[in-house]
Amino acid sequence: MDRTAACAFCGKMIHLLDGRVGRLEDCPSCGKYLHCCMQCGFYDRSYHNQCRENQAPLVSDKENANFCEFFNFGRDVAKEKQDIDDAMKKLEGLFGRKDRS
Repeated sequence: MDRTAACAFCGKMIHLLDGRVGRLEDCPSCGKYLHCCMQCGFYDRSYHNQCRENQAPLVSDKENANFCEFFNFGRDVAKEKQDIDDAMKKLEGLFGRKDRS
């Protein structure tokens, strides 16, 4: 099963021929690990342990390679960024625009 997803760190598209990621495989663009929480479709900062899969083991270093058997490569980074932008617009609507430095 072919799969294409963006690296969560650099945003470059990565194409996997068999849809699987080796534990120590890294992004050809930025060199960050692909089999880590930050690259997983279950990663979600708003959940307990930052993971939507409730059976997954606790992983303290979300950017390092791990042995999680529930790993599913490919987060929707563009959607996450849009969700953050939408939330910021709502906050600015409520409290006014705050200059970011």
